[in-house]
Order: sequence, then C-alpha cells, then structure tokens
Amino acid sequence: MKMCSRKRVCVIGGGAAGLCALRHLASDLHNFEPEAFEQSGDIGGTWVYTEKTGFDENGLPIHTSMYRDLRSNAPCELMNFPDFRQMKSEKGSGVHRKVLLSYLHDYANHFQVLQFIKFYTKVESVRPEIIKTDEENLTIWYVKIKDVKTKQIEDKIFDAVMVCSGNYSQPNIPKIPGIETFPGRILHSHSYRIPEEFSGKSVMILGSAFSATDIAVELAPHADIIYLSNRNERITSLLPPSVIQVPGIKKVEGNIIFFTDGSSISVEAFMYCTGYSIQFPFLDKTCGISVDDNYVFPIYKHTININHPTMCFLGINSYVITFPMFHVKARYYMAFLKKQFSLPSKEIMLEDSKLKVSKKRHAHRKALDVWTIIRESDLWHYKDYKIILSEDDKDAQIIYDP
Repeated sequence: MKMCSRKRVCVIGGGAAGLCALRHLASDLHNFEPEAFEQSGDIGGTWVYTEKTGFDENGLPIHTSMYRDLRSNAPCELMNFPDFRQMKSEKGSGVHRKVLLSYLHDYANHFQVLQFIKFYTKVESVRPEIIKTDEENLTIWYVKIKDVKTKQIEDKIFDAVMVCSGNYSQPNIPKIPGIETFPGRILHSHSYRIPEEFSGKSVMILGSAFSATDIAVELAPHADIIYLSNRNERITSLLPPSVIQVPGIKKVEGNIIFFTDGSSISVEAFMYCTGYSIQFPFLDKTCGISVDDNYVFPIYKHTININHPTMCFLGINSYVITFPMFHVKARYYMAFLKKQFSLPSKEIMLEDSKLKVSKKRHAHRKALDVWTIIRESDLWHYKDYKIILSEDDKDAQIIYDP
C-alpha cells in the first residue's frame, strides 16, 4: 500500500478539544491532511445548550450537559487558548456559558477550521491495522462513519487518530438500594436545565463536587430546601442557608431518604450529581485501550495510546484548565507525528501510565491551585471573583467583583 506524503489525521469530535486539534493540524497542511467528524450540526461540544434532554431529532443521546444559567467554574482569563487570548470578563471570572460558546466560534473562525469538519457524522468504529514495509511497521486506521440523517455508511483510512469526543455526556449513576420506590422526579445533572422547575420543592442532591455545589447554589433562591449528600468530609465553605449538608445515603423507601448515621428526611426530587463515565464505544478492542472506572489504560502522559502511538486522547484529564491543556497536548502530539522526538521504550511508557492514586476514577486528575482555594472557601460567590493577570503572565491579582 502506498503511503500518502501528508499524514491523514482523523479528529473525532467538534468540541473545544477537536477545534484545538484542527487549529494546529491546519497550521501545517504541508505535513497533515485533517478531517474531523461531529455528530451534531454545530461546534462547541458540551458548551452547546439545548432545552432538550434524552435524545435529539436524529435519535442520538443528547451530548451536552449544559444548563441555562451555567457559569464557568474555572476563571475565563485562564481558559483562553494561549494563541487566542480574546476571552475576557466584564465582572466575575466565572462567565456565562454563552461567552464560552461565542469564544469557541471566534476561535474556529479565526483559524479557519470549519472547512475540515463533517457535521451530522457519527464515528461508528475505529480499528488499526499494521502494514509492514521495508523500513518500518506502520499503523493505518480504518474509520467507519455514518451520516446520522441519511444513515449512509462510509469507510475511510487515516494515518493517525485524535480522540476528542468529550467526557461529560455519559452520566454515572451509582446504585442506591430502594431508589426505584422513589415517587418523585429523579434525574442526573446531565438532564438539569432550569432552576424554576424545582420552585418550592425539597431536593436531594447526591454529590459534593462541581456540579453538585454549583447546582445547589443555583437552586437556593427557588427550591424550598436543598439537601447535599456527601459521603466524604463536610464542606467547610460558605453555602446558602437553604443548602443543608447531610451524610451519605444508605437507602431509599418511597420519598424517605435514610442516611448512614441513621437519620432520615423526606424529599420531592432527587438529583444525581455524581459525574460522568468515560466511554469510547467506537474504539474496536484491537485499539488496545481499556477503561475501568474512568481509568484509561495504557496511555503515555495521559495522551498517547501506548499500544498504537498514532492514536491520542486530548481531553481525558479533569480538575485542570482544559483549553490550554488541549493546546499543549495537540502541539506535543503533532511534534511526535512529525518525528521531532522519539517516544521512550514501551516499558517506560507503561510505567508512566500505571495508576498512581488510590482510586481509578482519579487517575487523570490535575490540580487547580489558587482558584480552588477561593472556591473551597466560598462556593456561594466564587464565580464573582475576578482574576487579573499581569502582562507577562507571571503574576495574578484576585478581587471580589460582584
């Protein structure tokens, strides 16, 4: 088989990670021939808002977990792509979702990447095949795509694959004894849209991370009372008075929630804010990637598929400022594809990919320092704080700007 002089690169997804991958691939069309596949009709991924929940008009599960009044839980000043620093806040650094989506459209238009995206196109399967040549063994990728409107199937061949399909579309719903007996509304934060739906109600929120506390604060002016169930240490932050912390849930009987300390309460609505499951249903088992409790293995530097290094993952990390991370990962991976550096031995890469934390689902977490300190001290108002960066980016000032 004759290899193309330019590397044909498949980008899966048209969200922030996919756009970033295209921006860098498109900057070097001498070496790369990019093509991206997005199953919806727009760019933006999880930042696209729709009132719909469940399934879209093409029968696909709604991808976005965006709710109407969401504001970013990371400061917008730090969320800028390093080469397109156009996002600013007028007041607090936690900006409305519309600002983020508008920024991504501006980014895509500025770098002229829309021409490389096939919309309404779902990636059905990805599988590698090793081609032996006189010089080396090469991996080619067979990618099966489907037009979600016409249902037409097409097979394509690529030299590399960049997985940018997002981590926030498959709700993680833990098992709770007796939850099936609960007569009120049950939902995951993935399907939450507006707080008015809970006006005057008592709401049980299971979880204590970003979505749980942000939604609890948003519900506070509307719901009668919000119970925040946390099986770990109590949150010490300032919270609205109508948000009450309770222990972990032991079981449910009707509308009565029983806790691990023996206490119980009665509620009218139950919301899982229990995160998401990382899934890659389109990856054939021959890709050599496994996912166990959100631990993706084996990947080098949280990026490169060790079994088939011409596949990478841009967006599996959490607790990190994502847009700059996508930027660094994309540039790193392109340099590898252009053979500007060599990977270490497989043994060294496997050692790097080993689980280094006690829980698998925390394997790809990174730390957010200054902003995290503010958030943990004032979950009620932290998005109203504003970060002011110095011109050289070496210093930052934080002010309260309601």
